[in-house]
Amino acid sequence: MRWWLTGVALGLTLQAAAQNPIQIDGDFMDWQAVPVAVTDPADDVHDTDGYPLGGKPLYRAYSDVDLIEVKFAHDDENLYGYMKATGVIGRTSSDTLGHARAGRYYFIFTIDVDDDTVTGYPLREGGYYPDSRGYDVNMEVEFYNGGFNTGHYINHEFLSQYQVDTQGIQDLKDGIIRLAPGTYDYYTQWVTLPDSSTILVSDRGPVIQGIITIAVSPDGHEAEIKAPMWGFLETPEGEPVVGLGKTIVVSASLEASGELSEEAVKRGYTPGSKSVWGSDTADPFRYTISDPSTKVSKGSSQLPRTIRLDQNYPNPFNPSTMICFELTEPQELTLVIYDVAGRVVTTIAQGKYSPGMHRVNWNGRDSQGRRVASGLYFYELRTETHRHVRKMIVAH
Repeated sequence: MRWWLTGVALGLTLQAAAQNPIQIDGDFMDWQAVPVAVTDPADDVHDTDGYPLGGKPLYRAYSDVDLIEVKFAHDDENLYGYMKATGVIGRTSSDTLGHARAGRYYFIFTIDVDDDTVTGYPLREGGYYPDSRGYDVNMEVEFYNGGFNTGHYINHEFLSQYQVDTQGIQDLKDGIIRLAPGTYDYYTQWVTLPDSSTILVSDRGPVIQGIITIAVSPDGHEAEIKAPMWGFLETPEGEPVVGLGKTIVVSASLEASGELSEEAVKRGYTPGSKSVWGSDTADPFRYTISDPSTKVSKGSSQLPRTIRLDQNYPNPFNPSTMICFELTEPQELTLVIYDVAGRVVTTIAQGKYSPGMHRVNWNGRDSQGRRVASGLYFYELRTETHRHVRKMIVAH
């Protein structure tokens, strides 16, 4: 399996492959073959109080959030992010160590999922610099009071708290995200659990471990994160918000409350007593989530030699899953979902398809638009010459 990256940062186009699977274990040897998506100057941390349009924020001395390098990768189910800092990633003050204040630290990848600056929010509204627009969702980790707090997703598509409390909360229960104009101040923030359920969370606890995982190097200068793509939910039309074949824009940030920062020391504060927020954001880069199983070498026009039906992913799934199949020549086909009794649930593809790889999303609904029950299902690809069947599991 390969991890492919195509990124654009500061006018550069990057394309490379990592040969080994990425393990979230704090080792980082598996990141060596992944190209750097973007670098960031050292000692350029700033405050988070905001800045005027066209201006710059004020400098902060804070090595722990001084971001200097970003990498990004994926496999067929997950996004992976890597950051390197001058200081110690995730370090916060802690009342268990006798500090007066429990500190916060954020490891953030914010993503423009539709490459559209109209939806989502501009970074400047959150005090991030440099500014760019159109960010819809986050995958991030909060450290709090000296340790891990949550690995969570965020949806920034709201313009008021009323919109969050009505539409946003219900959409989260339904497993959907509506891509729309938003602002930094209004969002839903949730942890997705392995059984596909979600829990609304807020900053500063309680500790909840979901499907997002992170590891920090022994010296604290490097950290890696894994966020399953299905945790970003789906659109009302049943399409994955983040999935294979999509091109996204990614912005990486480190941000923290700074009770233990050099800036706090410089001001003469007792360690752990006062917040001196600092943040550092790298330039955004464009990233294509290509299909690792179907990537071929540059210039190759090779077609598959046999018809192939791949295992759906994710599996088990909730609320949606992707089914991939490959054709050797133009074919009339149908792709049908059955329950364990052999009854047709729905047909998700039908017609004449060209040679090559095709991807079809199933939103877990029957032909009447109703969500199917948890359990075992079958999907069958029928062409003029072949019939292929595989199993899958819906897990609400």
